[in-house]
Amino acid sequence: MADPRLLPGFVLVALVSAVVLASLLAIGLSRPAASRAGLIAGGLPLALLPPVAATAYIASINLFGSVAEFGAGAAGPLLAVRASFWLLQRIAWGAFSVTCLLGLALGLVRFFGSAADAPASVRRGLVLLLLPCLGLLVATPVTHRLAKGLRVTFGVLSADLSDSEGRARSDAVLEAEGLSTHPGALGATARFVARTSIVGLIGGTTVAVILAGLALPGFILAWRVHFGGVFLALGSSLWLLCAAGGILATLGALKPFRFD
Repeated sequence: MADPRLLPGFVLVALVSAVVLASLLAIGLSRPAASRAGLIAGGLPLALLPPVAATAYIASINLFGSVAEFGAGAAGPLLAVRASFWLLQRIAWGAFSVTCLLGLALGLVRFFGSAADAPASVRRGLVLLLLPCLGLLVATPVTHRLAKGLRVTFGVLSADLSDSEGRARSDAVLEAEGLSTHPGALGATARFVARTSIVGLIGGTTVAVILAGLALPGFILAWRVHFGGVFLALGSSLWLLCAAGGILATLGALKPFRFD
């Protein structure tokens, strides 16, 4: 069962996902058929909002303080909390994948809709491809950093340091994240997890604003122009690659985003 403290997080991710899907569908169907390939510019930044919202919410509930209340070596409760955190993030990445597949379908559908005004220039096409890449560039490090911080927190607190095997597991987690295992480095580890919480909350909120800011000009730039086969192929490939990445993250196959 999911941690009850995360129930508002599940509601938040569901609402954000519903708004993103509805917006993408409404904008896509209201645009000329030949310009729907440009949905990649604004649609992909919007698609990233659910996992970013999940990241910000997880960090906002004082996760490190909440986990610490169980005490060191309390593996059972800690694993349950970690599973709840990971479940919320997986659902968010699943919503991202669904949005990417919807954007791909809208971009490929050309048999209905009005005609576009003019062909998109090469410069405009490059800008429209750059915007979603910028969205990925700013969103990915935040979710990745939270995963690293959670792995360190759960790995250290769930280990019984009085046991040689528990200490070895804790040291392995620290080494995997590039942290020192020396007893005197405990302060550096504490600062690392504290900064992770700040990055997750403030960084996640900031990234959400940036993503919305990237989406709006993307939709405007692609509104009444039509795109050729090259842009359609590039945009479709980007949608498809992001959908595949989101599916792998949902299944837990991408280690950088896993919490365990």
